[in-house]
Amino acid sequence: MKLSTPIEIDFLEFFKTGKFDYLKLGQTKEWIINNFPDPDCYDASFLTEEVNIWTYGGIELHFENKKLYLIFSDYWYEGKLENSKQLKLNKWIFNDIGKLNLRFVLESLNAQNIDFKKKTDKLGVLLRLNSGVELTFENLNDIEGLDTNDFHLTSFGLVAENPHRWKDDM
Repeated sequence: MKLSTPIEIDFLEFFKTGKFDYLKLGQTKEWIINNFPDPDCYDASFLTEEVNIWTYGGIELHFENKKLYLIFSDYWYEGKLENSKQLKLNKWIFNDIGKLNLRFVLESLNAQNIDFKKKTDKLGVLLRLNSGVELTFENLNDIEGLDTNDFHLTSFGLVAENPHRWKDDM
């Protein structure tokens, strides 16, 4: 679907509520193509089983069995988390990507009363917001002994919760 003006996406609202315009996990490719702007490179093949990731600048929609299961991004370090013809982004914490360490993001979430649970393991830190958005933080440069508060945000996505991920490791 072609729109004359871009859809506005507010990342603060997305992190608080999981709202990404009218998209919801479980919607079909066909519903999205009829109710949401076309992806960056669209043709009829986008409705097939073979094409499972649609991009909108630095935002990806991931599909399985022609149903949306993930709204994802890990592109801001490449400068791709910008407004596009289809999406106008209110970036909130992404206005200054140099600040996106765990400490800064936790302070930002707390300032907005956004609740979450946190899991730390040998790979990094995962935050799951009550909205269903998950944030992944990693030691980008493999600095030995780096405080986890200095790990950087490497990706975010709206995804159904995986209960196995939150079980305590034995």
